[in-house]
Amino acid sequence: MTDLGDAYADAELAALYDLVYEDYDADLALYEQFAARGELPSLELAVGSGRVALHLARNGYHVTGIDTSLAMLSRLEAALDPDTAPRVRLVEADMRDFDLREKFDLVYCALFSFEQMLTNDDALRALRCVERHLAPGGVFVTELRTLRSVDWAPEEAPALRHEWTRHDDATGETVTKLLSMRASPSRQTTTTTVMFDRAAANGTVRRRALEVTMRVFGRFEFELLLKEVGLRLLQVYGGTDLSPFTDASDSMVIVAGRDGR
Repeated sequence: MTDLGDAYADAELAALYDLVYEDYDADLALYEQFAARGELPSLELAVGSGRVALHLARNGYHVTGIDTSLAMLSRLEAALDPDTAPRVRLVEADMRDFDLREKFDLVYCALFSFEQMLTNDDALRALRCVERHLAPGGVFVTELRTLRSVDWAPEEAPALRHEWTRHDDATGETVTKLLSMRASPSRQTTTTTVMFDRAAANGTVRRRALEVTMRVFGRFEFELLLKEVGLRLLQVYGGTDLSPFTDASDSMVIVAGRDGR
């Protein structure tokens, strides 16, 4: 089993993660739509600081979230209020090795997080956990990048590019995000180096850096992995808006159910 580490293992990096995705909401309606299909709670793999889980809880749905990062889970717990707290259950666990002894109508893994499964062994272990926790008629939903979305051209020294500069209300700092990516076609992985330059009001600048390696799955490759664990591909969409999956799609939303459902 691959040692994945944890890119957001401390409180500062967990806070920076939220700064990156604070305005991202393109997939919230998707997971709410699938959560509404059944009466049982939903299960989120790699729940992080709760961007999706909090949205579901605020709209009346019960969610269990698992993650390996205590820093991320702590941020999610701190964001709960008297209305959402009874609807959210948090568990420190690895998506490749957990047993909650409970069934769910929806198991989901948002925003490419399943791509942390770098080997087939990783992916199959996680999918076996998914299959074990799906209720009859339940579905597994995950968003993945497509092979075409990655520039596989080799670069000896990938350029470091500016992605954004934002104000961090929590610290009063100006934060600049820089990143570079290198791809490995033979391993179907991308490794992204991310640097956060934090400028204080007095002009001092400090840098936090992290490196994240993710796997890119092919559509039929993923279908075979599902089949191996007793899951069946039900639908592939070309994005979180449930548009058709085409040659031009940069992401794919996989919807799967237990075989023979």
